[in-house]
Amino acid sequence: MRIARVVVLVWLAATAAACKDRSDASAAPDPAALKAQQDLVKRRDALLEQRQKLESQRTAVLEQIQKTEASGGDTKELAKQRDDLTVQIDGQSAELGQMSDKLSSLSTKLDSAAEIAVREDRIAQREGRVAAREAALGDRERGLAAREEKLAQREKETCGTAPPMIIQTAKADGKYTKADVQPLLARARATMTKKGVLLADLPGPAQGLEGESTRAMADGDWGKAYFAAAQLVAMVDAVKIDRAFIQAKTARLSNQVKASKPDDATNQQLTSALADVMQKYNDGNFAAANLRLNQLAAIMK
Repeated sequence: MRIARVVVLVWLAATAAACKDRSDASAAPDPAALKAQQDLVKRRDALLEQRQKLESQRTAVLEQIQKTEASGGDTKELAKQRDDLTVQIDGQSAELGQMSDKLSSLSTKLDSAAEIAVREDRIAQREGRVAAREAALGDRERGLAAREEKLAQREKETCGTAPPMIIQTAKADGKYTKADVQPLLARARATMTKKGVLLADLPGPAQGLEGESTRAMADGDWGKAYFAAAQLVAMVDAVKIDRAFIQAKTARLSNQVKASKPDDATNQQLTSALADVMQKYNDGNFAAANLRLNQLAAIMK
């Protein structure tokens, strides 16, 4: 009996060890499935990053549409860009959905139920944030569409006429003198200083108006000098230091910083200035952001 009991105990121990070995072997992840999962996660993360870039581009286009609408410009080309970006984003959303399904299938094979729940919760949270951003963009696009409809209706009611440019009333005899031109130039310069508007901030055609006026004065062509100065005043008065203005100015100066290839000390100073601009921009303090951009522009001279 004693010998039989020993034999039984040995047999049980051997059986338990064999079962444990088989259990460990079955619990080991499939290398091919594990690699497929890792590759799919990398592709999904890259696609999410790409979609975030597209969403940023679409946001910039939406802001540009708002700016163009405010100035009475044509938004057809910008609307086309917006729609193209939307199509790309929607296509990536479908692809991300397929990737999520594949990851869920692989996770079922590789992980325990608890690990699957944790990973899917993280994915759901990330995709939830993306969905929230898309919803916000959708609301903004609907707002833009409503404004475009109102603008179209207003143009229809006014026979599509553009708002008149506010300039000095022309003299009946068409004769102008230095006394007519110089106050206009002084007013334009004073307004630019008060608003913090640089010459490069003005629309392209407006940037040459002051030079055109002064050259005409030197040539004694007072009529040409007057009308150039009057147009400059109207352009400067129309500038608004708002979100769209800061976005456009920041983008322009950022490109100049990249193109100038400054030394390390200057680059650190410029980077700090841009970071300060973005902080003030996010706070809605556009005047302070513009002042900081002007300081940045002075550094680059």
